[in-house]
This record gives sequence, structure tokens and C-alpha cells, in this order.
Amino acid sequence: MAGKENEDLKWGCCSVGLQDQNYITCSKCAFAYHVECLSSSCDQEKPTTSAWTCPLCLGTQSKGNDDNMSTPVRYNPNITVRPGKRQALTSPPNEKPVTRDEMQDIIQGVMVQFHQTMRTTIEEILGAKLKSLKDEIKNVKDEIKDVKDSMDFMNTKYEAINREHADSSEKIKSLETENSAMQSKIADLSNRVNQMEQKARMNNIEIQCMPERKDENLLSIITELGKSINCPVSQEHLAHYTRITKVNKDSKRPKSIVVQFNSPRMRDQFLAATIKFNKSKPQDKLNSSHAGIPGARTPIFVCEHLSTNNKALHAAARQAAKTKCYKYVWVRSGRIYMRKTDNSDYKLIRDFDTLNKLP
Repeated sequence: MAGKENEDLKWGCCSVGLQDQNYITCSKCAFAYHVECLSSSCDQEKPTTSAWTCPLCLGTQSKGNDDNMSTPVRYNPNITVRPGKRQALTSPPNEKPVTRDEMQDIIQGVMVQFHQTMRTTIEEILGAKLKSLKDEIKNVKDEIKDVKDSMDFMNTKYEAINREHADSSEKIKSLETENSAMQSKIADLSNRVNQMEQKARMNNIEIQCMPERKDENLLSIITELGKSINCPVSQEHLAHYTRITKVNKDSKRPKSIVVQFNSPRMRDQFLAATIKFNKSKPQDKLNSSHAGIPGARTPIFVCEHLSTNNKALHAAARQAAKTKCYKYVWVRSGRIYMRKTDNSDYKLIRDFDTLNKLP
């Protein structure tokens, strides 16, 4: 049994035909067989001699060792006698087939072991998770308790603040009522004071824009003005006369002259004469020359001596007349009147609220 380097070998075992492996040829049919192929066969032992006969040729020989039995074995050409294939290197060893019951027992054992392993693993995981969950629940309970304590404290403070707020609201309402009553009283008192101030000036007139001189004689100015308007005035008609301080110190207008007559009748005659003079001489209305003051002529104005509040109201009324297109604004006996047209009714301006409500 040796290997031959012959590419024309005919193989009877397998189709691989590798010459570098050990093989043996049949002494009768000359077919080559691998030793491994013959060794792996279940019914063929490993060949040990060179005079070797293949399984195919052995099938054609007579069966038994009896010389009298010379009948040859019949050869069936439809049957191919091939040795068993070589066992793969990784193939499992030949074992007894596993029965169905054994397979069920194996599977059941594996499943039982798997269930036990899974149960142990789950119990361990659940135990750790449960402990962690208990710790978290305890922490949450502690936090909830702290929050509850804080809420109770805040609720107590809120109730105290709410009570204080209710008390403060009642006090505020009471103060608002008192304030409203006080404002009403103050307005009434202010109105009364204004009326008293205006009544105290019922004998007075105010001469505005009269030029000032250091050596001026107010009595001479007043008497000269009375002559010009055809209303003679003497020392006996006058109770007092003086220049008054300017409300706006930055104003360039000269200080006004306040003249107090002995009676309201004389005051009204002087005012009426002034109005008549201006109407009769529209091109030469009262000016500084009519008071006997030399130099440039400057317009002068004679009006009632108003209280501080009425004076501010009169200025606001003149400004509103320009804005709202009122034609006339005048003062009579300390009261301020306005008229929009010649045919419209006059309106008495009592205060700033009345002025603001004008159409």
C-alpha cells in the first residue's frame, strides 16, 4: 500500500482523487481507493497487504470457504458498492439517537434550570430595586413633610396677612370717606375764602401796564386818569392806592396799581367811564398819556381787582376762549362770564371744572 504519482488513476471510493494522500489499488479491477475512505467504512477494516481486493470485486467472489460450493456470487450492476465517506474532522462521534422522551426530559430540565436562574435573577433585581424604591419613597415622604410644614407656615402667614389686609381695607375705606368729606369741606371753605377775598375787594380797581417811575405820584396819576375818562376823582374818593407785587417775578410788565375807593358806587362809576371811553375812542384807547405820563405811549387796562383764584380762573377762561372759539370773556362784580356768539347765552364760570366742561 503506497502512493503512486499517476494522473490516470481511476477512483472507486470518492471523486476527490488527491494523489498526495495514501491510497491502494485493487489487484483485480485496478481501481484506486483512499486508505482513509476504506478506514471510515463501517464494514471494511483498514487494508494491510498489497494483494488487496476492493469491495466490488469481493462481491463477485463465492461466499464461504466450502470447496464444493463453486457457485459464483451473482453480481447486480444496479448496486453501487462504495465505502462509507470520510468522517469530517468536526463531526460529532457516532452516538445513539436520542429518543423523543429523552429530548422532552432534556428540554424540561433546561427549562426548569432556566426558570430557577431567571427567578433568582429577578428576585435579586427586584430586591435591589425595591430597596432603592423604599429609599426614594422615604425621601419623597420626607420632602412632602417638609413641604407640608412650609405650606402650613405659609398658610398661617397668609391668614395673618389676609386679616391685616381686611383691616387695612376697612381703614382705607374709612379714610377715603373721610378724605372725600374733607375735600368737599376744603372746596367749600376755599370757595368761601375766595368769595370773602373778592368781597373785600369790591371797592377796588386794578390799573395794569402803567409805566413805573421812581419819582411817580400815584394820586396824580389816578386823578389825571379820572379827568381823561370824564370821571373826576379826588383825595376824598380814595381810601387807599399802591402798587402790588408781581405774581411772576420774571415778568417784564410793570407792577399793577390797586386803587381802593370809599364806596362800590364810585368804583363802578370809574369802571363804567373807562369802558365808555374805550368804546368812544377805539383808535385812541386808554394809554399812559391819559394818565399824564410823558414819553412813549403804552396801553393801560382798568379792571376789577380780582382775588388770586379768580385771576387765575380769568386767565384760563381767556385761553379757553381762544381754543374753543368763544367771542366774549368779561368780569362783572368779581364773577367771570363767557359767550360764544352775539346771540348765544352767557355762561358763568364758577371754577376750573366748569371751564373744562365747556363745549
